[in-house]
Amino acid sequence: MAFIKKRYLWIFFGILILLAIIYFGGKEIVSEKIYTVKSGPFELTLNIKGEVQGKNAVLITLPDELKRRDLRLYEIKIKDLVEEGTEVKKGDWIATLDAATITEQMQSNTQRLTERRAEFNDAKIDSAIQLTQLREEIAEFGYDLEYKKLELDQAKYESPAYQRKKQVEYNNTIRQMEKKKRDYELRRLNLKSRTRRSQDRYEYYYRRDSLYKEAIKACRVVAPKAGMVMYAKLWGGRKLRVGDMVSPWNPTIATLPDMTVLVSETWVQEIHITKIAVGDSVEIYIDALPDNQYSGRISKIANIGQELPGFDTKVFKVLIDMEQNGKEIKPAMTTDNKIILTKLDDVIKIPRSCLFTEEGEAFVYLKKGGEITKQTIVPGAENEQEVVILSGLKEKDKILYSAPE
Repeated sequence: MAFIKKRYLWIFFGILILLAIIYFGGKEIVSEKIYTVKSGPFELTLNIKGEVQGKNAVLITLPDELKRRDLRLYEIKIKDLVEEGTEVKKGDWIATLDAATITEQMQSNTQRLTERRAEFNDAKIDSAIQLTQLREEIAEFGYDLEYKKLELDQAKYESPAYQRKKQVEYNNTIRQMEKKKRDYELRRLNLKSRTRRSQDRYEYYYRRDSLYKEAIKACRVVAPKAGMVMYAKLWGGRKLRVGDMVSPWNPTIATLPDMTVLVSETWVQEIHITKIAVGDSVEIYIDALPDNQYSGRISKIANIGQELPGFDTKVFKVLIDMEQNGKEIKPAMTTDNKIILTKLDDVIKIPRSCLFTEEGEAFVYLKKGGEITKQTIVPGAENEQEVVILSGLKEKDKILYSAPE
C-alpha cells in the first residue's frame, strides 16, 4: 500500500510540473506567434547611394582656341593633369594637352602658306603686266584717233567722197578704241577676281597659322577662378584621367564646385523612377560623417535614362538639394539618401509576415475569444517591414504570424 501511495504521489507531482510547463512555457510560445495590432507612424522610403557635389560649378573645358573649326581638331589627348582635390588659385595650372597633332598640322599649313604666298605674288605681278599692256594699247589708239581727227578736219576742202572716207575711218577708230576700253575693263575685273581668289587662299592659311600658334599656347589649361579641382566624368561614370581624349563635343576637363550650395548626385533605376517626384523629402547620411543627419529635397530628375556600369537596367540622374552646409563636407563624399515616398502619421499597421493572400484576397488570422478565424482586410502602402491596413482590423486585435496547423 505504501508503494502504491508513493507511486500516485509521483504521478501527481509529474502532472503539476507538466501543467506548469504548459502554462508558463506555452504563454511564451503563444506570445511569439501572436502580434497585437498597433497604430503609429508609417514611412515608405527608397534608399539609394549618392555623391556630394556643388550645385553650381565652374567648368574647366577645352579652350576656345582649340575649338575653332578651321583647325579641324576633332579630339586632343590629355598629357598631364593636376591632382584631384588640389586647391588652386585663378591662373594656376590645371592640365597640359598634347600639342603634337597641332604642331604637325602647323608645319603642313606653313608649307601651304609659302605656296599660296608665291601664288598670290605671281597673280599680282601678272595682273599688273597685262593691265599695263592694255593701257598702252588704249593710249596708242588715242594718238591714232587724234591723227584721224586731223585728217577729217583737212578733208573738208576735198571732194565729198574723200570726206566720207575719212569720216568712216574716224568712226571706225572710235569704235575700236571703245572696244579696247571695254576689253580692258573686262580683263581688269577678271584679273582682279583671280588675284582676290589667290589672296583669299593666302589669307586663309595665314589666318590658320596664327590660330595654330594660339592653339599651342592654349594647350596649357589654367584655372578660371579659385577652387578645388574635381575631375570631369565620362559617359559611363568613370572620371577623366591622363591619356583620355577631349573634344569640342565633350569638352569638360574638370570642375571647380561651388560648395556654398550642396547637392547629392545620385542615379535611380527605371523601375523606381516613377515612385519619386521633384520636391520629395530626403534624409541624407554621409558615410564620412556618421553622427550627422542632413535633410534635402529632390530638385531635378533627368528626362532620359542612361546605361551605366554596375546597373542591370537604365538609370536616371537625380539631384537632391541639401538644406544644410558645413566645412567638414567635401566634394565626392558618399551619401546614403533615404527618399520619403509616403509618410503617414497615425495608421493601423502590421508586419508583412502576418499578411496572407489567397486567390487575390488579402486576409489575416485573427484570434478572438480563443478562436482563430480568417479576417479579410484591405491593405494599403507597404515597405520592407510593415503593411498599412485600410480596413478589417483595429488597434489591439490579436493576429497570428503564421497559419495555424
